[in-house]
Amino acid sequence: MSKSLNNHLDNLLNDAVKLLTTYQYELIQEWELTLQSLKNTKKKSIAVFEFISEFLVAFLYSVHNGNADLYKMLDEIQQEWHDHFKRAPEPEALIFHLNLLENSAHKVLKSRIVYSSKLHPSVHYLFSKISEVMLFQSEKENNTIWKDAVILFNEWIIRSQNFSESVENICFGFGHFLPFERCALFKFTNKESVGVGLFGHQLNNEEVKAIAEKITNIPVLNESIVKLKSQGHEMKNFQPIYIPVAEKDLPEKYVKKFELSSLIIVPIYVPEEGKIIGGVVLDQGPGNHFTVDTSLYPALMKFGQSSGELLSKFIQAEINQPNLSENSSVTLSPRETEIIKLLADGASTAEAALKLYLSEFTVRDYISNIMKRLNAQNRTEVAVKAIRMGLIE
Repeated sequence: MSKSLNNHLDNLLNDAVKLLTTYQYELIQEWELTLQSLKNTKKKSIAVFEFISEFLVAFLYSVHNGNADLYKMLDEIQQEWHDHFKRAPEPEALIFHLNLLENSAHKVLKSRIVYSSKLHPSVHYLFSKISEVMLFQSEKENNTIWKDAVILFNEWIIRSQNFSESVENICFGFGHFLPFERCALFKFTNKESVGVGLFGHQLNNEEVKAIAEKITNIPVLNESIVKLKSQGHEMKNFQPIYIPVAEKDLPEKYVKKFELSSLIIVPIYVPEEGKIIGGVVLDQGPGNHFTVDTSLYPALMKFGQSSGELLSKFIQAEINQPNLSENSSVTLSPRETEIIKLLADGASTAEAALKLYLSEFTVRDYISNIMKRLNAQNRTEVAVKAIRMGLIE
């Protein structure tokens, strides 16, 4: 049986190589665009991407010419890395850049062929195999306890039966299997322009769910997670973002309400689809400052990936579909839309009246009517529901 399984996995790897070779020129162009984006950001670990992409390009050319051996390539990439850098790769940097390379592969394939479950997972397996062999020496030299945390986390969240259970299990897992006390999970909506609270662990859950914040109001998040780079090429950063002093980078209202000091933001992402679903905010309790050991980053990135893959299965059914049915029964006039947008931006009734050249009484009537139609209890809930339903951006 084991021989049969080995043969099957070998076939998966060979299928992936054939796919990448078939579209190697488009893939090389995509990798070049990503490399240029990395150069524009002056990323310190850019040498990792350059090395792996150049090695894989040479391998794909050799496959095209009929003189390549997959397992020899896996041995050689590890050896050439050590010959070139004289050290083991850092897990954080390696995982990040392999994600970018794999991202590009899926993007090219989806633009050329109809999605097939028999094809794309084989590409994921190939990049996982590359990661495995390149991290082998690193695992002998460094602490790899983070892998145990990833196994525990994955086994915990996989029991989730629906969207509600998944967000609760994800938040508990981040807080329980990693050295953090509080966790808040957010989903990005409106083309990743707004962060909407989904669940809070060791936090007031209703206060977290009431949050609907524009990403542009959090510059460190806006600049680090989702950026459009040169030549119109989109590159997304899947790495955790450590914020040592919250009051410097986050809106004052959240710093005060949740007594934020230091925190870390972990992207929730699906690398195969090249998209970020949301993010997890972690800290070590009210007012507690902390530093982050970078050895945590591989676990954080893997937690983020596992969470993204799980949530992506439930989001359409558990969030989008209810919103679509609710949205179909609610329409807003241009004036109502203007008022809700002002509420979402934090304007008072008087400020909204002044900007719209209306009386405060008229604005209050509008708000009261909208609250009834959206079944909202207050102004904040009006704004949050309108954003969730896609009535405003």
